[in-house]
Amino acid sequence: MSTKALMTVEQFARMETAETEDYELVEGELVPWSSGTPKHNKIRDLLGHLLWSYFKTNPIGEAIAKVDCQLSSETVRRPDVAVFLSERLRQIDLDRIPAPVAPDIAIEVLSPSERAMDVRRKVRDYLGAGTHEVWLVDPANGEVLLHTNTGIQVLQTADPVFSPRLPGFAVTVADLLA
Repeated sequence: MSTKALMTVEQFARMETAETEDYELVEGELVPWSSGTPKHNKIRDLLGHLLWSYFKTNPIGEAIAKVDCQLSSETVRRPDVAVFLSERLRQIDLDRIPAPVAPDIAIEVLSPSERAMDVRRKVRDYLGAGTHEVWLVDPANGEVLLHTNTGIQVLQTADPVFSPRLPGFAVTVADLLA
């Protein structure tokens, strides 16, 4: 029987950035993180831009793309876009990784290569660490799935994507996936 060598968050944080840029740390194990397709990156960047514009006029937080977030003593995830609101934002040192807290909202743009089981695990990791909402943007099915601890909401074409944590922010699924 073989055992896997496990790593702590501290060891992960001490690695050179180039060594960790293609990995997340999941329960102490380095898990490869695939780079997104141009479509994936376009959607991520659009969301980041929309949220940046929102926070410019509503200074209640920040949106940061592809930032390592510590979810437990042995798990570091890298959402496509992490939204940190006032309280959690104050806990982050912008010059250190990983961010020591889970984001308030974690946004993941799904890729065709991602397995459903892995995506469900990510959602559980985020919510279990205190993330209030996980947005799964699913270009293949033309929908956005909003996960909270109380359930899942499926949004399609004309539906607005919004959050009670972001008063006045909304974008339709169609505009997001155009």
